[in-house]
This record gives sequence, C-alpha cells and structure tokens, in this order.
Amino acid sequence: MSPWGIALIAAGSAVAGGLPVAWFTRPMRLKATAEAQPLASDILMMVSNAARDQEQREVRRPAYLEFLVRVDAALGMAGPTGASTLEERRAVSSALDVLVLVGPSDVVETAQHLAALAQRDHGHSSSEVEHARTAFLTSARSALGSSSDALARG
Repeated sequence: MSPWGIALIAAGSAVAGGLPVAWFTRPMRLKATAEAQPLASDILMMVSNAARDQEQREVRRPAYLEFLVRVDAALGMAGPTGASTLEERRAVSSALDVLVLVGPSDVVETAQHLAALAQRDHGHSSSEVEHARTAFLTSARSALGSSSDALARG
C-alpha cells in the first residue's frame, strides 16, 4: 500500500473515531454553554453599570464645582467686596439649573437651600451658610461615591 493510502486510512479513522465522541459529549457542552451564558450576561451588566456610574461622576463633578464657585462669588467669599450682584445671583441660578439636570435629588435639595442663602438680598448668618455649605459638600461627596478629595480632582 502506498503512503497516501495509509494516510487516507489514518485520517478516516480519526474522523470516524471523533464523530461518536463529539456526538455523545454534545449534551454536556450544551449544558456548560447554557450555564455560562447567564454568568457572562451578569458580567457584562456589571461592566456596563460601572461605566455608566463613572460617566455620571464625570458629569456631576464639574457641575458641583461650578455651583460652589458661583455660590462663593455670590456670598462674597470669592471676592473682596462681599456684596452679591445681580449677575452673581443669576450665575448661581444657572449653576443650580445644571445641578437639577445631573442630580441626584439629595444633592439638588441641599444645593437649593445653599442657593437660596446666596441669593438673599438681606443678611444671613455665617453659621447658617456654613451649615448649608457643609450639607451640600456631604451630599455631593456621597453622590460621587468617594472621600473628601472627590471634588478637588475636578
């Protein structure tokens, strides 16, 4: 017999021997695939949620910082005059509008209180302002999901 004939018989034997093995292991392969599929979808969901959460933090951080800058300017903390102009009050209102869009609701509530203090024409106690500012910072840090340096990285 020629070498080509021997090779052909060997290849045929390998295929003939592999077909029954593949056929009988098919149910086990299907079961393993079915079990792995929910796990893969759970992993994809977790990755997607993590990416969405990171994107939300990246949108929120600059909005929170801008709001603080505008409030400080309106309260006279950022400038030497200590007087709040109409333009500064409008800037606080615009920054608050952005916060309403990016949320979350607990941050918006504390921001509204701080904005109301910054937009007042008449006096407000420094302790009241400091308390409202601290409440806003606490809720913003909580929304960003990190410690006290979360706003500083923006």
